[in-house]
Amino acid sequence: MLAPDAQISEQELYRMAHSIKGTAGTIDLPEWYSESLRLLMTFKENGQRIFDHDQLVPILGTLQELIEQSDLHPVVTESQQTHPATHSIPPSMNAPRVGKVLVIDDDIGLLTLLKDELTRQNFMVLATTQPEKGLSWFYDMRPDCVVLDLILPGMNGFELLAQIQDLCERHFIPVMIVSASSNKETRMQSYSMGAEDFMAKPFDLDEFLLHIRKLTSKRRKLTELLLLDSVTGAYSMPFLERELERYQAQSRMKAIDISFVGIDLQGLRHYNEMYNFAKGDQLLHQVSDVFKAALRLEDIWAHERAGRFYLLQPGITAEQSTSLIEGILQSKELNALIPSDMMRIRFGVVPVSFNTDRSQVFDQVNQQLLNMESAEVEANPIVSGISEDEKAVRKQSSPTPSADEPLRLAIIDDDPLIRNILERQMLDLEQEYLLDIRVYTDGKEFLSDPWHDESAQYLLILDRMMPRINGMEVLSRLRNEANSNYTVLMLTGVDDEQGITEAIRAGADDYMTKPFSMMELEARVRRLLSKVGTAL
Repeated sequence: MLAPDAQISEQELYRMAHSIKGTAGTIDLPEWYSESLRLLMTFKENGQRIFDHDQLVPILGTLQELIEQSDLHPVVTESQQTHPATHSIPPSMNAPRVGKVLVIDDDIGLLTLLKDELTRQNFMVLATTQPEKGLSWFYDMRPDCVVLDLILPGMNGFELLAQIQDLCERHFIPVMIVSASSNKETRMQSYSMGAEDFMAKPFDLDEFLLHIRKLTSKRRKLTELLLLDSVTGAYSMPFLERELERYQAQSRMKAIDISFVGIDLQGLRHYNEMYNFAKGDQLLHQVSDVFKAALRLEDIWAHERAGRFYLLQPGITAEQSTSLIEGILQSKELNALIPSDMMRIRFGVVPVSFNTDRSQVFDQVNQQLLNMESAEVEANPIVSGISEDEKAVRKQSSPTPSADEPLRLAIIDDDPLIRNILERQMLDLEQEYLLDIRVYTDGKEFLSDPWHDESAQYLLILDRMMPRINGMEVLSRLRNEANSNYTVLMLTGVDDEQGITEAIRAGADDYMTKPFSMMELEARVRRLLSKVGTAL
């Protein structure tokens, strides 16, 4: 309830409405969400008005009714946070993603619109105005479709298309060109360079979404028909997973040993940056060939992503599999390929039984990779270790922390409900990643903690709209220090075009708009963890 002598600034009221909007949309409270939109139209972010009790009663009347219906009785505080009761995420929020779309366009308004609409259609969307970042995302994420504008800062769309054309053809990744220029010459050049679709600006949004669904659906059907990964010549992951289920079913009828191996080529990102992605793909193929030549005919060797491979070995024990992999790692053929000052290979092996869930098999081997350098796991003969001298060389040559140094993940949001949701979601990742997670109520609290300014790698989930020191101020301070240890995921309002523009220009590595899907949040955090070199 409002105090009779309340004097509330317009900026505080705007922050309250902004916070309610993000929370209500995320946990699916439509009445709260609609009311927050009305309030955002009433107050201005930088407004200077002061409202007293009598002025606020009619303005906040509907909000007060919602509070009473929810049996909540919050006290108006300095930051004016009003939080609805917690609800579970609706089934639609957990719907499976239908594909990954990379959008590269210099028009922030259109970029935001396309990202939001595609996200509503259950696509995972990577959106950027910067061609260099788009190129990096393309190689890191292997999207199911690329939407490319021809006018980009520092590079035109045709130049970028030329760089990805070969890989698009090999991976069946369709490219849609969008351009304000729709003359015959532009369209002919787009198609001749490998674009599969062309849409002239301005275009109808429903028609655009239909084109994207058809392009991504066609690619999925093609890739499902393929058994082999075109980059490495290894089997595809769907084939590996089907074979794993088949052998588990066989072992239920007749006991057989099954070993499952995870193999990680570390340092590939640094190799790509030093040379180029084409040479990185060539190295991956050569490494894959060495392994395939040493394996048995019945072994299933598959490539998942970047430097990650998996191996299914029916008919042998985990100890036998370990011995085989160690022999390959010591071979002259493999060591001649791997630059020891930049890259190394490590692996984990687990036995598989018929009653082990498939996800548990992957979790177990990934956990071995995660903990391989710790003293406890080095004592386990199933996991290969490295010498202390080798550890020292690796630590000196790598800009990222070693596996026994956790990545520091900070959640900075003034909304306690959102903070709680984010923290629980991130805690679930601790089974796969070595994380040190801390939660802050605003930017000032984060910057005041010496924890944030040490020699470590940081991933920040940072809300833009906060009292005292907001997210943009935090981001600006970190970037002004020229410190590359910070990777930042910015949270903004869905209609906050100015905020998105500022975040991108200030150096945010990615952004998400509230309300957001928990599934997409986790996917984006996983990608950012991989970027800083801690994903295994």
